[in-house]
Amino acid sequence: MNTMNNLTTFESKQKEVRKMKGMKGMILLVAMVAAIALLGAGAALADVISNSKHNLSSTGTGTVKASSSAVQGGEICIWCHTPHFANISMLPAPLWNKGNATATYTMYGTTIAGTVSSTTPVGVTKACLSCHDGVNAVNSLVNQAGAGGVTAIGVNVAFLNATSGIGYNITGASTNIGITLTGDHPVSIVYNAGTAGLRPTSTSINWIGATTIANLLRGSNIECSGCHAVHDNANTLFLRVSNSGSALCIGCHLK
Repeated sequence: MNTMNNLTTFESKQKEVRKMKGMKGMILLVAMVAAIALLGAGAALADVISNSKHNLSSTGTGTVKASSSAVQGGEICIWCHTPHFANISMLPAPLWNKGNATATYTMYGTTIAGTVSSTTPVGVTKACLSCHDGVNAVNSLVNQAGAGGVTAIGVNVAFLNATSGIGYNITGASTNIGITLTGDHPVSIVYNAGTAGLRPTSTSINWIGATTIANLLRGSNIECSGCHAVHDNANTLFLRVSNSGSALCIGCHLK
């Protein structure tokens, strides 16, 4: 009887061991699939950025870019981001690698619905304007490539026809937003659903990086990033959705 019991116990333990091995194998398989998916997504995102005008290295597709691969080690992300010594005064712009945007801006003011914009650009919008206001230098870096040095307030590095120490400013008619923002869509302004025909923030959309209007907001504000996906130019002008049929406008405005 004891022999039979021992045999039964042994067989049960073998089954448990096989079951555990099977579960471990399944967990490992799922982890491997997830890792491959993440690597693929990362490679795809890198490819999107590198093949856009926001790639300011010499391999970028625009005309405002470094003159050679030797400039800042040919790095792509460095013109906006750094893994160390970031300018935290520009939060929530992540790991920002540029000096502060120092211009004085004239904001949109009060909308026809009575909503008042901030007195100065904040957050992501301020980060965008640190290149696109035509005043702050595109080539301002806090942390240069390799051992190039760290300057907390940013330093102008050699870029295109600008030598080290000289700022390079955007001059293009469509890319130089300027410092007078009264003629542009309001930014750094609270999104007040129900005013100006604004849809509820829970409204479903199918835009790059957003499935609801709430995903477009920073805090409760509409900023440049509400309409523009700075790392994805699939719709040109880095729009989150093609504006064919005014889809970008009526995505938020019920008209």
